[in-house]
Amino acid sequence: MYGRLLAKFVDDPKNFFSVSSDFCHWGNRFSYTYYDKKHGAIHKSIEALDRMGMDIIETGDADAFKKYLKEYDNTICGRHPISVFLHMLKNSATKININFLQYEKSF
Repeated sequence: MYGRLLAKFVDDPKNFFSVSSDFCHWGNRFSYTYYDKKHGAIHKSIEALDRMGMDIIETGDADAFKKYLKEYDNTICGRHPISVFLHMLKNSATKININFLQYEKSF
């Protein structure tokens, strides 16, 4: 609903959007311990999971992002604003590219 309501702002070339979010919060204190051993160390598994989500976000596909969240339950704290933004794009006439500028991890 919010994506439909806000889509008109994407179509206004005077507007600029920056969407920022932490991604995976991993560990027992976050009740999230997804680990895919094929990536090696835990931090590599977390990065692979995050980058999978980032790749989906860069496609602009709101439905694919929803599916990713449902399948992996990644603890992306900005998942709701990201989803609203993806729905804004889905409902706007303007086609834009989404690009991540940087990815950092804290240990």
